[in-house]
Amino acid sequence: MKKLLKALKVILIVVVSLVVLVYGGVFLGYKVFFPLKVSDVPPIEPVTDGTFLFGVQAHPIPPPATMEEFVPVFAEQLRLYNKVAPSLWPNNAIVNQSAILEGIESGRFWYVSPDGQAKPLSKNDALSYGFQRQAYNGGFDFYEGGLYLAVIEEDLRNYLVWGRGIYLGTYDSILFVSHEGFHKREQSKWKAVGKNPNSERNERLNDLPARAKRNLLQIQLLKAVSEPGDTQLILEAVSTYEDWKKQFPNEFALTKVTDIVEGTAYYYEIVSGLYIGYPDQVNSGNIDKALALIATRPDVFIAPGLTMEGYTVGGFACMLLDRLEGDWKERLMASGVTPIEMLSQHFKGETLPPPRQITQADIDTLAKDMKTTKPWEVNYGMPMKFQFLYGVLF
Repeated sequence: MKKLLKALKVILIVVVSLVVLVYGGVFLGYKVFFPLKVSDVPPIEPVTDGTFLFGVQAHPIPPPATMEEFVPVFAEQLRLYNKVAPSLWPNNAIVNQSAILEGIESGRFWYVSPDGQAKPLSKNDALSYGFQRQAYNGGFDFYEGGLYLAVIEEDLRNYLVWGRGIYLGTYDSILFVSHEGFHKREQSKWKAVGKNPNSERNERLNDLPARAKRNLLQIQLLKAVSEPGDTQLILEAVSTYEDWKKQFPNEFALTKVTDIVEGTAYYYEIVSGLYIGYPDQVNSGNIDKALALIATRPDVFIAPGLTMEGYTVGGFACMLLDRLEGDWKERLMASGVTPIEMLSQHFKGETLPPPRQITQADIDTLAKDMKTTKPWEVNYGMPMKFQFLYGVLF
């Protein structure tokens, strides 16, 4: 009996020690060794042309410090989203959306109706919607008719978390409703996209010539969007795209799905973000001019990586298709052709300018940029993992 008690005592000491070690390690990791970067000032300069002003600086109110301050801001954004959503995509499936917000530290819930009315919700009532709770900032899940979002209060005034997109200029949790909702509810209706051959999201960052070629394509697409009416700029982008296909046929095969899936979702996110973030500036009559203005900021939109490039390549090709073809969205959903391929097909038979070839200087510049952390980039990796563990344990 004494041996048994002694063994149980040892087991208890070991278990308690492990618990203390895990909790202590996570606490120190999140708070001391691997904290997320924090900025209490906007890290991205605004963009303006005298008519528009886009960026955090366009919103005079200070960032919210508490969930009580944040919920009404989000509720108004959701109201604006639902108002414009039916016009953003043919037979749009992401309309009349509600949302449930959870403050992770407190475990408190709020329900936001499609018309922007917000009210506290008990834990039992919230969980009855059937979503899976998340333990990290920006964690989300779907329920019928809406989206659940997890929020960490201490991140609310961190501009690196809430103020990244100049096309929204404020707390970007609303973009989960548009971008992730587009993946879940709209793209799930499409039959022609097919299986992603790069589902592991291999970014192929070591293949610098290919990355430099797609980097050039991104630059040219943004330039074309920024200068409406200059067809020559579009032709230059199409020429680069066709040359890239010839030089890197394997990459062409790997990007077919992500350029559609992420490109169209990014397009939808950006366009809806402009309407939501700047209701006093942006309307259906000037949305193309608004898109042209934000396209003057390649520093914000261009990113290397086989999948990451698809956001900008696909998204900005969609913006150009808006100017050229009225029915491109219906045809894309039915055909499974990427937006950039559709753009190329639009100019089939026309004489393209000679494609500019990638130089060593292009490769060296890109390699340097890939090693440089931009001032608005959040240090994910280990910090994000410890944030998740901290949310689970504390």
